[in-house]
Amino acid sequence: MPTKPDLFRSKLTSLSISIWLAATVIGSASGIASWTYHIDGFTRIIANFGYIVALPGWILLYAAGLSGIRDQPLGIIIANAAAWMLWIVLLRIALIVRTKLVNHPRPDSNPPSDIPDPSRRAFLCNATIGVTTIGAITTPGYATLVEPWSIKTRRYTVPIKDLDPAFEGLKIVQVADTHLGPRIPASFIEQAYQMAIAENPDLIFLTGDHVHDGTKDNHHAALLCKPLVENASIATVGVLGNHDWWGDGNRLIEELRSQGVHMIDNDRIWIDPKSRSITQTHPGPGALALVGFGDLTDDHIDTDRAFRAIHPDTPRIVLAHNPDCAELDALTKPNGARVDLMCSGHTHGGQVKIPLLGTPMVPSEHGSKYAGGLVQGPAFPVHISRGIGMSLLPVRFGVPPEISVITLTRAD
Repeated sequence: MPTKPDLFRSKLTSLSISIWLAATVIGSASGIASWTYHIDGFTRIIANFGYIVALPGWILLYAAGLSGIRDQPLGIIIANAAAWMLWIVLLRIALIVRTKLVNHPRPDSNPPSDIPDPSRRAFLCNATIGVTTIGAITTPGYATLVEPWSIKTRRYTVPIKDLDPAFEGLKIVQVADTHLGPRIPASFIEQAYQMAIAENPDLIFLTGDHVHDGTKDNHHAALLCKPLVENASIATVGVLGNHDWWGDGNRLIEELRSQGVHMIDNDRIWIDPKSRSITQTHPGPGALALVGFGDLTDDHIDTDRAFRAIHPDTPRIVLAHNPDCAELDALTKPNGARVDLMCSGHTHGGQVKIPLLGTPMVPSEHGSKYAGGLVQGPAFPVHISRGIGMSLLPVRFGVPPEISVITLTRAD
């Protein structure tokens, strides 16, 4: 006849298998819906939480060289099954340790009267396991289900030398790194764009990573920009980022241009101070030049072409996806090209900011210098948007998504 411990272990094993199967099915279903069938909306938010919970399985999948099947049902199922097997094994180990500590205290030299009350030991063990479990659930829960969807508006005033009086108070709204794709639903990008429109901007800057990767979202990403074009009093201007070039960058440029976005990768345009309109040729005194760079890592930068025919006294703002462009020799050497402000994205603010430790992962060769905000580069100020979407991991902690409002004023 089975003993009570045997019955308990049998029930625990059955429960573990049931939890493993249910969690694997639920996690895989949300991942497949988002990554394989591209179902938009809340599904993608749930899939982000599932991805973080299944991260150990994804690490194993990538370590085995199977990253090519990350968007296929088989790969998603393997990652979820492996991860949940690991979590259940760890929980089983914790329960075994708890049982041993509660029922079999370690003998020592203390007299029996000093041995802690078993109920107290049970309380301490249960509290430790409970707090750890709650923390393991709530932290990724907050970082995937709450903060990534709470858009903030940040405001800056930037003085510009030689700025024409017609441009005093010119309002620019910058939106970066929307990453339309399996992690960011179109509805969230629409929300960000509506916030941008509500600022009644003169110019809207789109500084790259419009899509997460591939080409399937190019047309949709461009369509989402149409309201921006219709509501910016002067123009909506953009460049591409590294993720955009992981698919077909040239095709995306054409898609965006078809919706009215002025794409200026390695190119420039001017704003006429009299008509406050975009022109492809220098309109004369008082103009403001907008200069675009190609992506630093996945395209190329042609500064000679980008700055061609711009008069030395003309103030100019550069759009460059990667803020490390501020360190280019062509811009920092003596007699380098004049730049009055660079607007960038790419770094996402590091996505995670830990109290006392800062931002441990910033995709820049200059540490956290260009993590986000308005900073001084070697030769000119650089504004780095912390972005709307997410990249390497679908989490934000201490770094909410943002749109930026930049007001230009004349320098003394």
